[in-house]
Amino acid sequence: MSIKAHIDNWISKADPDYYVMFIKAWIPLNAWYFSEYATTKDSVALEKIKNTKNKVRNRIQALLDNEKDLDSRDFRFRLAQLHEELEKRSITNYGKKISFKSVVIDGVIPAPATDTDKRGTIYKAIPNKNTGYRAVIIDKSSKTLMDKTFNPYDFKAFLTDNQYITLDAKNKEKIKKCFQLIDPNKGTDFISTSRVKSDYIELDAHAKIRFNNDTELIAKGLVQILYELRCLLFHGLLDPTQINQPIYEHAFFILKHIIKELK
Repeated sequence: MSIKAHIDNWISKADPDYYVMFIKAWIPLNAWYFSEYATTKDSVALEKIKNTKNKVRNRIQALLDNEKDLDSRDFRFRLAQLHEELEKRSITNYGKKISFKSVVIDGVIPAPATDTDKRGTIYKAIPNKNTGYRAVIIDKSSKTLMDKTFNPYDFKAFLTDNQYITLDAKNKEKIKKCFQLIDPNKGTDFISTSRVKSDYIELDAHAKIRFNNDTELIAKGLVQILYELRCLLFHGLLDPTQINQPIYEHAFFILKHIIKELK
């Protein structure tokens, strides 16, 4: 074998394999949450991490709250890059694109949706975790044109409900849009378009990537996305190409920042 072949082989081995590095960084996290929550079910432990105060969630929030230290700045940068890489690709989990623009988090209820038309008719879609998802229309004279609750959320049942069917076309369109906005399965959009500084967390000033200013919600969403990326690898559902590797590069460095807290 020529010396050039040796050189080529070593050059190829000099490139880090971020798929493997991500898995190695997940293992201590995996061991911690199995011990912390006395369970061997990943999904059960991850729900605990997202919905209770703990070392992982606290660490993520602390890194987002601090703008000055090197770890926090790198964490924000990696988070911004992970978002950008996910948007460049079409990485799916159970048919749904993995994206910070639509993160489904159990227990997070959408905000109510309201609208008013030129006739003075008021449209409301009101989500409630316990009682269900309510669609209400009240006209100018305070007459109720629709008042129906769907528990659980069911858009198809909404469209075929007698109260909806008897509405005129304008009323249908307005209440349908409101009801779609409270779909708990559509996911939470973390991207901020606000220009008010208190409304957002700046992850990358150069790329102008900003998340909504809610560190607890970001922590929950990030844990969910990291877990989905983990599942794609562990279940062999992702093609480990060079094109996809940047996603796991930034996910690895994010994980590395998080697991420091577990020592």
